[in-house]
Amino acid sequence: MMKWIKKLKDEKGSATIEFLGIMPFMLLIAVIIWQLVVTIHGVVLIQSAANEAGKVYSITKDKSEAASAAQDIISTGSGYLTFQSAPISGDQNYTAEVNAKIRFVFLPKKYFGTTSYPFSSTAKGRVIE
Repeated sequence: MMKWIKKLKDEKGSATIEFLGIMPFMLLIAVIIWQLVVTIHGVVLIQSAANEAGKVYSITKDKSEAASAAQDIISTGSGYLTFQSAPISGDQNYTAEVNAKIRFVFLPKKYFGTTSYPFSSTAKGRVIE
């Protein structure tokens, strides 16, 4: 009986047990940080697409060409961005809006499907004549 009590008081291996206990939380924090980085990159790309759509529309006054330019920028998003639309309203003074969806990177498609959240950005400007 005394042998068992001595073994319980021995702290050999306790660091390993503590490491294994904290490891899932560290992985969860890493996944959250990675999703945050992906989201920030997606937001920057969507804002850039709105600016590009506005720039193209201010020069060409062609809404479909401006939407195509926005879609080209969104397509550089490594598959986690999905282009939705790029409506442009107004004639002389315009508002270009780009709508896209940012996908959750670490949720498996097998169980969750394609889980994403919408984001939109606008750019306002004036047509160059």
